[in-house]
Amino acid sequence: MYRIYLRIFVLIAVVTLSLTQVLSYITTHFYAEQLEQYSVKDAVAQIFLVELYLDDSQGALWFKRFKTLQEKSDNSYTLIPLERAIAMIAPHNRQKLLEKKVVVDFQSEAYFRRVDIDNSKFPGSANQVIYAPEKENHASIIVKIKRFQYTIIFLLLLTLCGVWSYFHWRELQSLSKTANDFGSGLLSSRAKVRKSASIYPLAQCMNLMAERIERLVDSQSELLHSVSHELRTPIARLEFGLELLKKDAQNNDLNPRFLAMENDLQELNELVSELLSLTKIEQQQALPMHKINLAEMLHMVLNSLEHVMHGKEVSHAIHSQNSMVLGDSKLLSRALSNLLRNAAKYAEHKIKISTLQNNAGELEITIEDDGPGIPDKEREHIFEPFYRLNRSRDRASGGFGLGLAIAKKAVTLHQGEIWVDQSTLGGARFTIRLIEA
Repeated sequence: MYRIYLRIFVLIAVVTLSLTQVLSYITTHFYAEQLEQYSVKDAVAQIFLVELYLDDSQGALWFKRFKTLQEKSDNSYTLIPLERAIAMIAPHNRQKLLEKKVVVDFQSEAYFRRVDIDNSKFPGSANQVIYAPEKENHASIIVKIKRFQYTIIFLLLLTLCGVWSYFHWRELQSLSKTANDFGSGLLSSRAKVRKSASIYPLAQCMNLMAERIERLVDSQSELLHSVSHELRTPIARLEFGLELLKKDAQNNDLNPRFLAMENDLQELNELVSELLSLTKIEQQQALPMHKINLAEMLHMVLNSLEHVMHGKEVSHAIHSQNSMVLGDSKLLSRALSNLLRNAAKYAEHKIKISTLQNNAGELEITIEDDGPGIPDKEREHIFEPFYRLNRSRDRASGGFGLGLAIAKKAVTLHQGEIWVDQSTLGGARFTIRLIEA
C-alpha cells in the first residue's frame, strides 16, 4: 500500500510543483510590467510623501527626517549601497534607479530610490539608496489566499489518493492471495473484488482462467482415476488365467516365462496402485490434522520396511523423542516410506536418517544414502510424475517415477517443503521440512 501511495504522492507533488513553477514563470515573464505598474500605483501616495518630506532637507536635517520616517512609517526604511541595490533589482529597472527615479521592483518585492546624484544631501549620498521591502498589498494578499487554496486542494487530493490507494491495495492483496492459494493447489480459490474496482476485469479474467484450469485438472484426475480402476479388472483376469495356465502346463521349461509374466502383472498392479494414490492425494483439499509423534512414526515406518532394506546398514539420529508435527499420519508415513524405499533401492551399503529443529522452530527430516546420487541438473525434475533419471536410477531397478511425486504432494499438503542435495555419504540426501505442532 505504501509503495502505491508513495508513487501517487510523488507524481502529484512533482506535477503540482512543476505547474506552480511554470505558472510563476509565465506570470512574471508575461505580466511583470503590469504587476509592477499595479504595485507602483498602489504605493504612489507613500512615495509622494517620502519624496516631499526628504527632498527639501540636507545634512543632519535629512537624517533626522529619515529617522522620523523610519519610526512613523509602516514600511521598514533603510539605507543600502548603490551597488547592492543595483544587484537586487531587475536589469530593466537599473537605469531608472541611476536616474534617481522611484523603482518598485517586482523581482525583489521592494521600493528603491537613490538619495541623489550629486552628493548634495550629505557626503556620499549619491552612492546611497533608500530601500524598503514592499508593504503587503492587495495583490500579494490575493496571491497568499490562492496559495492557501492550492495547499488545501493539494492536501485533499493526497487524502483522496490515500483512500483510493488503500482500497486498490486491498483488492490487489485479495488478488495476490487468490493467486498464491491457487498455486498452492487450492484450485477452487477465486478472486473476490468489487465490480467498481479498477482491477475487476483482471480479476474476472483470472477467475475464468482458474475455472478452466480446475475443470481441466479435475477431468484429468477423474480420467486417470477411472482408467486405473478399470485396469484392475483385466489385470485380475490375467492373474487368474495365468494361475490356471500354470496348473495345466506340463512343460517345466515354461516356468521362467510364467515367472516373467507374474512379475509383469505385479508391476502393473504397483503402477495402478501408485496412480490411484497420486490421484487421491491430488484431489484432497483438507487433511484430517492430528498431532503426530515424529520419532514413533519414523520407527513404525522403518519396521514396516525391514523386508526391503536387503541387509543395508540403517542408522538414525533423532534429536528428540517428543517432537510433534501436525498432519495426517497415513499421508506423512507414505511420504517417508517412499523416500526410504528409494534410499534402499539405490544405497550401496548405508542409509542414514536424522531429525533436527532449525532456528525457525521447524522440524527437518533427512534421509541419506551412499548410492550414485542425483546430478544437479536433474534435482529440480525428480519430483515430477513419471520422471526417471537416465543413469542407474531408472526403470531397470524398479519404479515408475511416482514415488517421489507422491512424497512431494504429501509434504506440500502439510505446508512443508522437500528437496534433495548431496549427502555426506556420497549419495542423495532428501530433506523434509515440517511445521512443529
